[in-house]
Amino acid sequence: MVQQLLAVFPPMLLGAQLILTLILVKGDICPGQRGRIHKVLPVLAIMWLAVASLRIEAMMVVFAIAYFYSQVQTKKTRVQGPLWVLYLANGLALSYVAISIGEQPDLAAGISVFVQIILLGALFAHLLLTVARTRLQAFHRILPVTGVISAMLMSLVILLKAIGLEEATLTQATQPLLIGFALLITSVLIWSWHIIVSKTVNKVQLAVALLTLVSATTFNQGLFVL
Repeated sequence: MVQQLLAVFPPMLLGAQLILTLILVKGDICPGQRGRIHKVLPVLAIMWLAVASLRIEAMMVVFAIAYFYSQVQTKKTRVQGPLWVLYLANGLALSYVAISIGEQPDLAAGISVFVQIILLGALFAHLLLTVARTRLQAFHRILPVTGVISAMLMSLVILLKAIGLEEATLTQATQPLLIGFALLITSVLIWSWHIIVSKTVNKVQLAVALLTLVSATTFNQGLFVL
């Protein structure tokens, strides 16, 4: 179970890294926001460190993020720091996930990992940006909408996999499949709740949504090894 959980981390971390990099490089952010975003980078490094218990190659991503963090300020700053190191961290993470996709048993499983980059990555990045008190209000709508679309894609991928299963195998997988679907829908609803009720997003809401979505993805992982 722990291995299944850790296997969900790399695509999620890659997606979050790409979004944070985009904001740090191209985002219209003030010095205070830049410093606060820098503060959340150790979270990525720690989670990659956990992934290294599965494959030691993940340590290269840890070192790259840790070095970048050591070279930037966490207070108000306009200095971007050595962005090439951040690009290197993203490249290493992309390589790790690409290898993981290539090792999947079939096409549906590979597509599932790719969709996780968008789905989990967008939600985790949204949580980190909210913790960092970002003022980029557009992301509070763009990221949940991205989540809804990618959740639909994930549902189609799961359906594609289920169609290819034998009847006896599908019968055994029905209960976990239904639980996974229920958790997936619940997580997207929680994630988008601030849009539905026209309220301000908060980190507790996003943390609950992330836990629910990670649980859904972990449940669905079992289907792709059948």
